[in-house]
Amino acid sequence: MSLIPEGVKIYFGENMEKKINLEERIKENFKNNGYKLIELPSYEYYEDLKKNFSNSMRRKMFKFEDRETGEILTLRPDMTSLLAKLMNLKENEMKYPERIFYMGDVFRHEKMKERSQAGVELIGMENKYKSDLEILIMAIEVMKSLSLEKPKLEIGSIVIFNSLMEKLNIKKEDINKIKGYLDRKDIPTLEKLVKEKEYNEIILELPNMIGKKDILKKVENYVDIKGLKKVLNTLDELGYEENYILDLGMVKEMEYYTGIIFNGFAGEETGEYILTGGRYDKLMGVRALGFVLNIDTLVDMVEKTENKENEGYLIMGEDYIDGLKKKVEFVQQGIRAEWYSEKPKLEKVKEYAKLKKFKYILNIDVDEKYLVAGVDKNEG
Repeated sequence: MSLIPEGVKIYFGENMEKKINLEERIKENFKNNGYKLIELPSYEYYEDLKKNFSNSMRRKMFKFEDRETGEILTLRPDMTSLLAKLMNLKENEMKYPERIFYMGDVFRHEKMKERSQAGVELIGMENKYKSDLEILIMAIEVMKSLSLEKPKLEIGSIVIFNSLMEKLNIKKEDINKIKGYLDRKDIPTLEKLVKEKEYNEIILELPNMIGKKDILKKVENYVDIKGLKKVLNTLDELGYEENYILDLGMVKEMEYYTGIIFNGFAGEETGEYILTGGRYDKLMGVRALGFVLNIDTLVDMVEKTENKENEGYLIMGEDYIDGLKKKVEFVQQGIRAEWYSEKPKLEKVKEYAKLKKFKYILNIDVDEKYLVAGVDKNEG
């Protein structure tokens, strides 16, 4: 038996430092964009949440029974659906547009069962064009703020997908199957369904409808593309042309999406996305959209950035009281500091300082400061 359940992650030491640093940088970005922090409950009534999700997503929920009421509860599989309920309960207190962000864990029966997330929601802005732009630009810029290599969004539209299905007279039960095949990239099964039901073969082109704006020409005879095209034209005008591609075969497990949808990647567009989002007007009862960042994936990608005054001091010396006073002074200034508690022999202190990644050693007995890398002696 493993010491901890499969699918959870422990953060400790340098990794924990990176996670905290990353979350602070994201939080600062969200606040600077005018978004306010909200804290959401860790679990909810299963009956209230299940209507927002596909059958496959419902199977991924962690469910348990309330011992007092007998109600079936579920650990939150998603933040947006919980936020929607809160918005509906507090509707009279809302002052639209509301700009909200959150940070916390979600739980699903997947390979990683517990995931740390940070997300934003723009709620109640009536102009879809302006709100789509605000969120798409914010998604690109938050990835840039984390110094990620070649940040890029893959943008799709559930409206275009649904309109195409309706135009082609696809049966509802087959639409759900097609969504599943596209989501899993199960092209052979998709081909089999299209041939058996004699559906229009443009459906088979959807997985390959990836590229720039000209890809929209392939569906313009079936659906209205003006709204999405206007948003993309503005992104180009603002200099974001290299920060997105279109994916007209993109679908989502969440049933609540009603418009633009997108995923964020860094570097090559392969592997796990670091960001995902979209529009979900019906869920909130007002126009709304947002995105969520996958913190666990980002921790492995983002290097911790530290400013010079926060690179840390390891304090050594015989006088314990003076050492503690100096440590408190550093901490009050926002500088990392630690008292070396063993008998202070310099060579041993150097080894410990390197291990703990302190930049300086401060010897309070002789009031001297040493640079750890080369242990250069400087005036204290």
